[in-house]
Amino acid sequence: MTITHRTTQLEAVNTILSTIGEAPLNTLVGTLPVDGTVAKNVLNEVSRDVQSEGWHFNTHYKVQLPRNTNNKIPLATNIVRVELNPRKYAKTNFDVVQRNNFLYNLATNSDTFDENLEDVVVVYLLNFDDIPEQAKKYITIRSARIFHDRTLGANALHKFTTEDEKKAYSILLQAESNTGDYSIFDTPEQEYVINRFRGF
Repeated sequence: MTITHRTTQLEAVNTILSTIGEAPLNTLVGTLPVDGTVAKNVLNEVSRDVQSEGWHFNTHYKVQLPRNTNNKIPLATNIVRVELNPRKYAKTNFDVVQRNNFLYNLATNSDTFDENLEDVVVVYLLNFDDIPEQAKKYITIRSARIFHDRTLGANALHKFTTEDEKKAYSILLQAESNTGDYSIFDTPEQEYVINRFRGF
């Protein structure tokens, strides 16, 4: 049979379970066997870990972060990183970090802001079904290795899945490079150096 769809979360969990010879699940809804629950939790843990690195597929540019009625800037629970535009917000006045579900300014030691923030780079956690296939493959294989180690301990199978993990990661990096169109001139610092004498 020809595979014509991207990997689902259920398929990923069943791949993880197969590393210890467990029968596949029919659903992820409702009460699951212990190994099924552990496999699902490991998949979620690794997906969160990998996505936290920030990739082209889960990084949004020119995001607006408005203040609430208390002049605080709330952050959605799926936001894992916020970066301000250094050309717009000087580090001496804005050095932001996440604290709980709000943005905190280390430059002023305060969680209140005098203005809404614009042109912000935000890294989001996405649902497993919303990420590219290359990321799914890497997350699944890495999850399978971790699950196998936690369940049975490292042995010959561990070496095999480690090689698979390295290959999947290189494929993910290649996809990231292709879709991100990165160059050394992408950073604001490089752009400043290139354009610093324009207009004179």
